[in-house]
Amino acid sequence: MFKTIIFSTILFLGIFVSAQKEKGINFQDVNFEAAKKIAQKENKLIFIDLFTTWCGPCKLMKKNTFTDEKIGELFNKNFVNLAIDAEKDKDGLQLVKKYKIVNYPSFLFLDKNGELIQYDFGYYNAQQFSGVGMAVLDKAFSKNTVKTIDQVKGKMVGDKIADFSAKDHLGKTFTLSKEKEKIVLVFIRGQWCPYCNKYVESLQNISPELKAKNARLVIISPEKPEFIEKTIAKTKTDYTVLYDEDYKIAEMFDVLYTPEQKTLDFYNSRLKSDFTDSRSDNSGRLPVSATFIINENKEISWRHFNPDYKERASLEDILKQL
Repeated sequence: MFKTIIFSTILFLGIFVSAQKEKGINFQDVNFEAAKKIAQKENKLIFIDLFTTWCGPCKLMKKNTFTDEKIGELFNKNFVNLAIDAEKDKDGLQLVKKYKIVNYPSFLFLDKNGELIQYDFGYYNAQQFSGVGMAVLDKAFSKNTVKTIDQVKGKMVGDKIADFSAKDHLGKTFTLSKEKEKIVLVFIRGQWCPYCNKYVESLQNISPELKAKNARLVIISPEKPEFIEKTIAKTKTDYTVLYDEDYKIAEMFDVLYTPEQKTLDFYNSRLKSDFTDSRSDNSGRLPVSATFIINENKEISWRHFNPDYKERASLEDILKQL
């Protein structure tokens, strides 16, 4: 009986301590590179508390602020959180050098790729630090406005295109400004899309005519290199297929949208890893299957833009507009 009481007490204390820990910020025991991978997969930002063992305000943040329940809810939902010793940890030493840190505690708010969004330092109580976190989220996500398919319009004829670079599945870089030919830019949704595969396969038929017209066809995919390899295997295409990492090219051409939730649920359940793991993040964003012709002056001279993914630019129209 006595053993049972002791066991129950220990179990209760364990659950109580665990519950207490869960109330505040959950600092993950991973290095910086692993944190970026988690952030990219979960579409979160990164928060780094850079502390030292001798810093009084660091200890107060750890005791009073990071343990706050509401702070925990905010940061655990939106950030991958790291607490890094600035003087002993390898990542800490590198971050101090990179950002020229002299004040402690220092707080780095980074995007999912590890790029700085905001730097802050000093002691904050829970209410103040909540305001800091909310301001960072506003700053980060105001750049990535969610659009429905009805809100995207696509770049228009006559628009000048800013320079961009992207890599193909072999790691070879394509840079628009270095191209002397006319560019036929084709956006696809991914290798899981049968309409995309059929269209890419058909485009191979106009390869000789494109060369004769001093034009190069480039396919833009939101999928990672290993999935682009599936596109190439399924379509037997010889064209360059670029990985649009973080959807930068799709955003530039205003073809990026977020499907309705029921559509996303269908894709996630039906396609599984081919959809959930194939892109930069798990936001579900996709490009409209548009086609643009960019002339030698890097201006759009023609476009085919139709939100219906079943409707694609005809091969005849592409050749006629070149």
